[in-house]
Amino acid sequence: MVKTVDKFSIENRADEEIKFAVENVIRHEYDNAVNHIKRALGMLKSIGCMEKYVEYLNILGLVYELDNKESAAFDCYLESLANAEIMRSKDLKAMIYSNIASSYSKMGRNKEAQRYFNDARDEYGALPEKTEERHRMWVMFEYVNNAINDRYVALS
Repeated sequence: MVKTVDKFSIENRADEEIKFAVENVIRHEYDNAVNHIKRALGMLKSIGCMEKYVEYLNILGLVYELDNKESAAFDCYLESLANAEIMRSKDLKAMIYSNIASSYSKMGRNKEAQRYFNDARDEYGALPEKTEERHRMWVMFEYVNNAINDRYVALS
């Protein structure tokens, strides 16, 4: 059993790894970014910090996408989604659905993209009314929805 202080310390080290990963992404050093994220994921999994684990696994998927490794990205998204479903986290599921939709749209698979955008919309819509988190996510969702491939994927 890991003590609370140890969990806090490990979680902070995982956060530092993500900061290093972001620096690497900015420099387009995706392999280094992936290594930092994987270290963070290992730390988070070891202490059972699953919400942050799912968030960081989703970030790993985004980095793989930037590096044109769509298959690896989808693997990350699917594992993230499975864990978010176990956790019954609507906001995490919505975020992951949005990323999957974006990936499908980039591949020109608009039917699948539309399905996942609709799933994301439904999950966002199920969040409690008037929360700051819901507003922030909707802004992000709308941005992604409008930016993909320079075309708009309808939210109907």
